[in-house]
Amino acid sequence: MTGRTNSPLERLAVLLADAANLGTAPTTEAGALNAVEIGNQIERAARAHLEESVAVARARGVSWQDIGTTFGITRQAAFKRFGTVSAAMPDEGNVGNPIIDLTSRTEEVFEYLSKADYGSVKSMMTFTCSRALTKKNVMGVWDQVVADSGGFKSCSNTTIQTADGRNVLAQKLNQFLAGGLIVQTRLNHEAGEWIGRVAYNGAGKITGIIIVHPLQTGNLPF
Repeated sequence: MTGRTNSPLERLAVLLADAANLGTAPTTEAGALNAVEIGNQIERAARAHLEESVAVARARGVSWQDIGTTFGITRQAAFKRFGTVSAAMPDEGNVGNPIIDLTSRTEEVFEYLSKADYGSVKSMMTFTCSRALTKKNVMGVWDQVVADSGGFKSCSNTTIQTADGRNVLAQKLNQFLAGGLIVQTRLNHEAGEWIGRVAYNGAGKITGIIIVHPLQTGNLPF
């Protein structure tokens, strides 16, 4: 198995890929035992993903009746099966919840890129994101920016937004984080400026990075 995953869904994706690579008819005893172990891990990851999905649905206001209907069971049966999991979900209104400083994290992303430290940026990505934003892809774009505008100097005007573009105050961050956030910053280089945008999932992991010229900020994927 390759890579380090950070959510049940990412873990499940890796395990399914491992199972596909192993094939449906292992030819050795060791291979057959490995298939059993991978199958067991897939079952556990799938269960964890299901429980996480139900907890998120409840946090979004989905009723036990609707959840029960999805499974073809009563709302009482749905509550009995998932009630404990849902109750363990952090309360978004609890001021005691830690606030993830996505502003600093975003500025760190571009500081790392300026030092050619792709590994540190990758450690903040989801597994799926790291598969798409490879070192070659990310550093290739960054090197082109440096070639066009000189060395990186600093970030400025860093703001946190929801997907619909609304700015988010730091004290409200936990309320919006579960739905994903986007942080935009101005990248100040020796001979020009660029706009850097980083998308985050509910766990504060990077799901996308964009670097564009300030005049090209329309119709971006996020």
